[in-house]
Amino acid sequence: MKRALALLTFALCGSLAEAASPPPVVQGMLDAARVLNYRGHVVQIEGTQAQTLYLLHRAGEDAGEDRVRSLQGAYGELHRTGSKCKVALTDARQAHDEALVAAAFPSLLPQRLARLARFYDFTPSGNGRLADREVDFTLARPRDEFRFAYVVATDAATGLLMKASLVDQRGQILRQVFFVNLELLPSLSETEWNKPNDGAAPPLVWTEHSLDLSAVQAVIPWQVGELPPGFGISSYVRRRMPGGEHEIEQIILSDGLTTISVFIEPQSATDPGLLGMQRVAAILAYGTSVAGKHITVLGAAPFATLQQIANALTAASPAANSLTVTAPSSSDKPQ
Repeated sequence: MKRALALLTFALCGSLAEAASPPPVVQGMLDAARVLNYRGHVVQIEGTQAQTLYLLHRAGEDAGEDRVRSLQGAYGELHRTGSKCKVALTDARQAHDEALVAAAFPSLLPQRLARLARFYDFTPSGNGRLADREVDFTLARPRDEFRFAYVVATDAATGLLMKASLVDQRGQILRQVFFVNLELLPSLSETEWNKPNDGAAPPLVWTEHSLDLSAVQAVIPWQVGELPPGFGISSYVRRRMPGGEHEIEQIILSDGLTTISVFIEPQSATDPGLLGMQRVAAILAYGTSVAGKHITVLGAAPFATLQQIANALTAASPAANSLTVTAPSSSDKPQ
C-alpha cells in the first residue's frame, strides 16, 4: 500500500480520431464554448481532496480561450488558447493532462468526449438546478470494459457544460468538477481579459503544454502489444524518485480523458511490491512482474484497462533496441 501511494504521488508530479458527428449534447457543449463569454467559480473534488478555482472564458474558435487561477492551497494559473496551454505554479511540479482538462473543463472536456464518442452511449437522465441555473443531466455510459462512465450536467438555456462526474461500475463518484456560480458576459474587453490577479501572486514557474493529442509518439525500450482501444502512449521518461536508489521508468498512456501511469523498476529481493489489484483513494492500481522488473499501473480506469496495459508490455530483445510507438488511429473500435 505504501509503495502504491508513493508511486501515485510520483505520477501526479501527463492520437485519437474525432467522431464524424458528435452526439447532440456534446455538440451543444462545443458550441457553447465557442460562442459564450463567462466567468465563475469552480470546485474540483477527488476523494477527500478539494480545490476551488476562478475561471474566465472568452469566446472563439477551437473552444475559445481560458484563464484559470487557484483560490486555495498552492497558487497556480493556467492560460489556454486553442490547443496551447501555459501553466504557472509556485513550485516545479509538473502539470499532467487530466489536471489541465479539469481546470478548463467546460472548454476541454467536450473536445475529448467528441473524440471518444464512439466508445460511449449518451442517454438523458433528468434535470435539476446547479449554480442557480436549470441543467439537464446526461449519462455517458461506456460501450466497453475499459472506461468508466461520466455524468454531465449542461445548462438548459445554452448547452454549456456545468458539471462532470467520473463514476465507476459500483456507482461511486471518483472525481467531479462543477460550477458553484456562473455569470454569462455579453462581451469581454481586453482590459478585463488581461486584468492581473488582485492578490499578490508569489513567484511562478511557467511551463508550456500542448493539448493536441494527434501527433503523439514515444520511443521506449519495451515491446508493446495490444492496448485497450483508444489508448496510446503519450510519453516515456526515466527518473529517480526522491530518496530512491535506482531509476524508475515511467510510461504515460491516455485515451484523451484518462491518463494511465506505468512504473517499471528492478524487482526487489526483500519487497515484492504490489501484486494484483488495489484501490488507492480514487485511483486504481495493478502490480505484476515482467522479466525481472516490477510493474505498477495506476489510473482512474477499470481494472481491466490496467491489467491489459500491464500484459501488453514485454521486455525488448537486445536486437530490437527501442520501439517507436504512435497514438492509435481512427480504426480503433470499441469491443
